[in-house]
Amino acid sequence: MKKALQFIRRFLGRIVLLLNLAAVIWLLLCFATGYTHPSTIRYLPMFSLSTPFAIITNVFFALAWLIFSSRKLRSLISVTALLICYPLISMIWGMNYFRINDMTPAANRLKVLQWNAHGMGVFENNNAPAFEKKIIEQLSEINADVVCLPEFAVPKLKIMTPAAKKIMANSGYTDFRFQADNTLGQKIFLGTAIFSRYPVSNYKANKLSDYIYMLQADVAPRNGDTIRMFFVHLSTFGLSDNDKDYIEEISKAKSGVDANLRRSKSYLWKFNYTFLRHAREAALAKSIIAQSPHSVVVCGDFNDLPGSYTYMQFSEELNDAFRSRGTGLGRTYNRLSPTLRIDYIFYDTARPKCVGYDSYYTTLSDHNPVIANFEILTRARR
Repeated sequence: MKKALQFIRRFLGRIVLLLNLAAVIWLLLCFATGYTHPSTIRYLPMFSLSTPFAIITNVFFALAWLIFSSRKLRSLISVTALLICYPLISMIWGMNYFRINDMTPAANRLKVLQWNAHGMGVFENNNAPAFEKKIIEQLSEINADVVCLPEFAVPKLKIMTPAAKKIMANSGYTDFRFQADNTLGQKIFLGTAIFSRYPVSNYKANKLSDYIYMLQADVAPRNGDTIRMFFVHLSTFGLSDNDKDYIEEISKAKSGVDANLRRSKSYLWKFNYTFLRHAREAALAKSIIAQSPHSVVVCGDFNDLPGSYTYMQFSEELNDAFRSRGTGLGRTYNRLSPTLRIDYIFYDTARPKCVGYDSYYTTLSDHNPVIANFEILTRARR
């Protein structure tokens, strides 16, 4: 009996060890996605979607070996992997719990808001006017100096909508720009809207791919350095709201396995194709940003996660405001997984300086607002 128990213990120990090694390989594959072009290894970018879970799994194994096993040195298997992948962990989890997060306005500061407006309520049927009103009120409360609103809806015959006029009047914006990138039916444009309290110059819409633009605008705060701002909304994964509901419910499905498998394969194709599009769009965006004669701020809905190849293309040369001042997971897409941070504000490594970051849950859109507060050098201090 004693020998049988020892055999079972050894067997289970080896199974757990193999599972631990599999978890380490999983985490390393997640880490590799940021440095591997999506065309190099098919479907490797899919691992970037699971990075937070790979990190949590390895933390679990490290603690399990330390607490429940006599072979405590085996905890080093996951600990070593976590140390190797620490840069990836810092992209996923904001660790600025002991840093001052200052969102207060000041004469030498520039507050920037990135918020996917989800059509300003057009998807809410009869509730659209109420949603639009609440969004306008929310924008007034945030009180940002520069606002980027992807998925802003406007009638095709009237770009300066009553909503745009109200936003400008309520928050004191003096400049409004809009670039359509899609349509909703026969009468509505969807695109990216920009609002600024400061004069905008050198405005340009740079085409990255079909229906995808990166807007460019020089903003000159009073007595401050000129900042070249870029606003982008990269390709979506082509998932409808029904698709997203399906993904949320698929784990509960008890029938139709073959149908689920076929549908899942179609999602894999969509995701792989979109990762390739993102890589092309990011490469072109990087080349445009590199030509800026001024310090830059880049914000938008990137439709990709921290540590992905797309994210790394931007973060190689720019700082991520969330990593500078954010805490926790920093979720910005409030459907599906609670780990999805896909909206970013990047900024120049030299200046300006990020002194504050905020993002909070809202029911007004499927995206949460992302806000960064920057301290900019005045011309006298240059």
